[in-house]
Amino acid sequence: MGDMERRLERLEALAGDGVEETVAERAERLRMIREGAESANNRALRDGRIPLFVIAADGYVSCSYDGRPVTTSHQTSAEDWYRRELESGYGHLIHDPEEETFRTHEGHLALSRYVVDLRYLIPNRPL
Repeated sequence: MGDMERRLERLEALAGDGVEETVAERAERLRMIREGAESANNRALRDGRIPLFVIAADGYVSCSYDGRPVTTSHQTSAEDWYRRELESGYGHLIHDPEEETFRTHEGHLALSRYVVDLRYLIPNRPL
């Protein structure tokens, strides 16, 4: 077992709710992560950007930026939005590079490498 796999299993165990997933559930979760990563990488390449994820031969996915393991399917979307917001100049949000978050001026979390909250990410527009 490689170092990344051990790290991933440790992180998953710490994040778990005490209920172990079945082999089938794990396979499905990993499939969804891989598909999300492939889709994000294809968008990045199409837009002339560097692919966001490394997809290992054994199916494990990590962030190309820092090697952080991807443990949930929604993390692929959050990482994509986070990188796009970094490139766009932050817009209406305040960036905290230490926390790797973007917040509104009111302090609401709009975006991190794990979370996308569209209520705060996309500013209200009058109808």
